Amino acid sequence: MAVQNSVPGQDPRDPQREEMLDDQAASVVRHEERLVINRQQEETGRLRLRKYVVEEPVRQEVTLGSEEPDVVRTPITEEERQAFLDGRELPVGDDELILYRTEAVVQTVRVPYQRVRLVAERTERTEVIEDTLRKERIDIETDDRRA
Repeated sequence: MAVQNSVPGQDPRDPQREEMLDDQAASVVRHEERLVINRQQEETGRLRLRKYVVEEPVRQEVTLGSEEPDVVRTPITEEERQAFLDGRELPVGDDELILYRTEAVVQTVRVPYQRVRLVAERTERTEVIEDTLRKERIDIETDDRRA
């Protein structure tokens, strides 16, 4: 087979051919816009815990008691009757009974009841962001003027 002499860049198998074609070709770079959404945190308000005292009337029923004297009479026993008939004297003396009543004694006691904390709960929502993006289009125009 005979070796052909060819101009560099003309042989389709020549790797330099593509480089030469790229240098000679007309080209433009097409651009388009992309939507980039970032987030930033901004303060929306402040909350404060403040503790103060209020008074409210309370009403509660309580049962109170007292002792009242009551005279109870019982018949004389046979032994006591026989002692009287035998001439013995019945015992004489004093006896005492102490009466009591209950009174309401009111006092207030401060006890821990509840801890109140203020925390921020994160909630998320989805929003649709709309915008208009521009894209470049490329048209090929031919010049039909032939000489």
